[in-house]
Amino acid sequence: MNKNQRKKKVNLTKNIEDNQVWICGKHPVFTSLQLGRRKVYQILVTQNSLTELKNFLEKNSLQKFVSLIKVVDNPAIENLVGKHQTHQGLMLKTSRLPIKTQNDLLTQLYALKEGDKLPTLLILDQISDPHNVGAIIRSAASFGVKKIIFCEHNAPQENSTIVKASAGTIDLVDLVVVTNLNNLIEKLKKIDYWCVGLAGEGKAKFSEIKDCKNIALIVGSEGSGMRDLVKKNCDFLVRIEIDKAVESLNASVAAAIALYEISRG
Repeated sequence: MNKNQRKKKVNLTKNIEDNQVWICGKHPVFTSLQLGRRKVYQILVTQNSLTELKNFLEKNSLQKFVSLIKVVDNPAIENLVGKHQTHQGLMLKTSRLPIKTQNDLLTQLYALKEGDKLPTLLILDQISDPHNVGAIIRSAASFGVKKIIFCEHNAPQENSTIVKASAGTIDLVDLVVVTNLNNLIEKLKKIDYWCVGLAGEGKAKFSEIKDCKNIALIVGSEGSGMRDLVKKNCDFLVRIEIDKAVESLNASVAAAIALYEISRG
């Protein structure tokens, strides 16, 4: 590595602001560019991936981004996200997704016409690990759940790990941050939502709630799970049947199973 390369890496590292995020990997980058929900500042690409990037931009009529392309080497990208992150020679500097508020969410729900189906909601209580959050977002998007709700106290800030773990599906969903989950739960009940908590000690099975419409699924962290008051405010506490020799499931795996079961209803 020569001095010019070292200098370039330092400049790239400093040229990122609080409201920006690096997205790496072909699928996350291509998804973000195609959906157009973010402001794009720069596209870093290695020589090996340059042709594929240009073909993608041309095929999707996104040539406006060509002027933002900067050809770099692998070490330049690894310096930004670490060697552990799979980047496939492609990286995007972009704005973070907009965060919705409780008022935004309720306004959208109230605006639905009479007879319209209310969307399934996913509420994450105490889950902040970026790998778990990204994996859960990917599962939610896979089953058509487009609104992911976090409590402000434990809400993770969007970063490259979350985006990568979601395989780019984070751009398909709305991220909602509320100050008080229990307040939200009470308001959701008033518009005919069933609030279903996922808990190992739950008494109900998914087969018992199959006739419930308008579900807000609440998932707690692997360690402490849902907070006591959140559990108390749930209409049902539902468990996933697993072998008794296994203590619990990973939070993202449990969420994926629960979302699948709900989608079958």
